[in-house]
Amino acid sequence: MTQVEEAWSSGDFVTVREGLKYLAETEGTPFAKYRYGRVLLEGRGGPSDLMAARDWLEQAAADNQLDAAVLLARLYLSRAEGGPDHDPLRAAALLKTAAARGQPDAQYYLGLLYQNGTGVEQSPQDMLTWMLAAAENGHVNAMFELSRAYARGLGADVDPEKAAVWLEGAASAGHAEAQYYMAYALDTGQGMTQDRAQAVNWLRRAAEAGLVQAQSALGRKYLKGDGVDPDPGEGLRWLSAGAKAGDLSAMADLGDALLGNHGVPPNPEEAVKLYAQAADTGSPRAMLSLARVMETGAGTMLPDLEEAVKHYRRADEAGNHEARLRLGQLAGAGRLDGLLAPHRAVPWAAAAAEAGDTGAQDWLKARASEGLRPAQTAMAMWLLGHDGPADEAAALLQQAASAGDVAAQHQLGVLHIKGQGVEQDYVEAHKWLNIAAAGGSQAALEMRAVAADLMTPDQVAEAQKAARDFFDQASAPGGQDK
Repeated sequence: MTQVEEAWSSGDFVTVREGLKYLAETEGTPFAKYRYGRVLLEGRGGPSDLMAARDWLEQAAADNQLDAAVLLARLYLSRAEGGPDHDPLRAAALLKTAAARGQPDAQYYLGLLYQNGTGVEQSPQDMLTWMLAAAENGHVNAMFELSRAYARGLGADVDPEKAAVWLEGAASAGHAEAQYYMAYALDTGQGMTQDRAQAVNWLRRAAEAGLVQAQSALGRKYLKGDGVDPDPGEGLRWLSAGAKAGDLSAMADLGDALLGNHGVPPNPEEAVKLYAQAADTGSPRAMLSLARVMETGAGTMLPDLEEAVKHYRRADEAGNHEARLRLGQLAGAGRLDGLLAPHRAVPWAAAAAEAGDTGAQDWLKARASEGLRPAQTAMAMWLLGHDGPADEAAALLQQAASAGDVAAQHQLGVLHIKGQGVEQDYVEAHKWLNIAAAGGSQAALEMRAVAADLMTPDQVAEAQKAARDFFDQASAPGGQDK
């Protein structure tokens, strides 16, 4: 075994593998079996052989080799290709035995099983018990999980003081994520006495340990002078590290800085590359930033509205409300004329109008007067939401509904129930709600049932006939305005 240890220290794993094989097969000590199973599992000194690793680890675990039991349990939980079948029950049994004998890794992993209900019945209390045992045995990951448990009240009452103690313990032991959350707690004063200088120190430790979100956060602090003296060089250094690791927010922040913000020399071409990279990876914020640069131009880049609109649309489709508002503002200013069909701009203009953009309001009104169905519906809804003339809104909805707009049909039915802008008429309400429901509106389907409860059978029959007449007329040549 001495020769094996020397070979391991020197990185000669071929010798290690051969030596452990000999020792496991001849002397058969639990430790030799465990170490041989481990090198087979990790593929040291030769190809990985998970099934052979399982067999040797099983033998070592049967001989009460606790490290072997933990490694074997993890193998049974791993679903590794070429390995044994997933067997959480066997894994739990192995971990229970080793945990009861004080093995910290076993206690930690058993705590995770109880937390998730894997191989055991889910039990926050048992999770806390085993995490506490592992943490008291110096297991750093268990300390961190224990801090989260006390902070969230998992298995025990919420206890900020205990959460802080275990968080600091994990952070002091080098747990990068714990260091990051220590920095957050000290920076905000949540759960700890606020100390922004110490917060930066913990954040730096996490960043230097390679935690990407800490690198990005530290870079932002140095750029903005947030809790630390501004330092553009350090800001660029750490944001670059975060961006290189694929952090989308770091890419966007670095792009913002390279447009000449926070004392950073401008490099718009590099900023655009970063925005494009983050946008292609799915960052709505980067899509928005890229669109803004394309719209206004930067450095030697000339404005390109068509390209800007493309990126604004991507950001809008990804859920960015600012992009939707900007598209609405552009529509209201007439800058989308000729770039897109007017009906595509209606939802954007409606959002901008709702936000108070008068140009977007005027644009919607003009398109509605031209007979654009979605604009008629959007303008009617704006009027109804801003105490506008209800009869004017109803007239717009009538036009759009008659031309086949489902949203208008639904809302017109609602107005007839309320008698808002039109006479209260349940037959007419049921008719339009029925038509909208046929067009796929679930809300209209539910409202139709409400209207039907207020009607006689003869009225329902009359409304149904009116709906059929509408569809017959719509299906006739030239029967519905497209």
